[in-house]
Amino acid sequence: MIFFDFFKSSPRSLFLEYSPQDAKWHVITWNFDLKNLQERLWTLEIQGKNDQVIEWSKAKTEEIRFFRKNKLFRKKDVKSSRNEYRDLMNVSVHATLKHGLDLFKDFLLEPYPGATTTDYQNEMKALQWIQASFGTLFRALDQFKTRSDLILTAAVFSGLEPQTGRKVLRVMAFNLDIFCYFQDDMSLQVTIFDDKNLGHGGAKSPTFQQNIKVTKPQIYDEIIKLVHKIATVGEIV
Repeated sequence: MIFFDFFKSSPRSLFLEYSPQDAKWHVITWNFDLKNLQERLWTLEIQGKNDQVIEWSKAKTEEIRFFRKNKLFRKKDVKSSRNEYRDLMNVSVHATLKHGLDLFKDFLLEPYPGATTTDYQNEMKALQWIQASFGTLFRALDQFKTRSDLILTAAVFSGLEPQTGRKVLRVMAFNLDIFCYFQDDMSLQVTIFDDKNLGHGGAKSPTFQQNIKVTKPQIYDEIIKLVHKIATVGEIV
């Protein structure tokens, strides 16, 4: 990195340069793996042609940190232009989520060959289970409107999983860890772990697992609703 560029690049220009459209892997986290429980931390990460990370940290002071290829590129206290930087960060979060979720539109519209009436009946039961389980999460998220003491801990991962190359959408919220794998046979494998009282990744056996063939758009829509609710609750204010 050229030393002069460290001071030349303003946070505004770095936000405008941030582009999740061509990324293969998108990560958004809210207060995930906090080392200091007094801190609040929003993180954006994209991997592809240009690996980038943006962090917004709020503790005794607030600052934004920009990383390029795992190295700190720029950091700045946000006090002087907080409203502008806050809006740019929130917009960047929503843009990253949108592009991460839109990756699978074509897959969802592609029919699974050979689906049966039995598949449909089983999947309707699965849809009802997911709606009931997510309803609990929605009610928990609604508490953030009146409870300033609550800390949102959540994460969304989308795209080509770096370790395996599989197409995945993963949503971590409260005790649930939700995996959606977009299979080569055009089925959607949904696996949900309940990590209640165990910590993230503590559950070894899934609470729910099913290959979805007929109702892919409906199941995915429920997950999108959850992601958008998390993003709205998690906005920097």
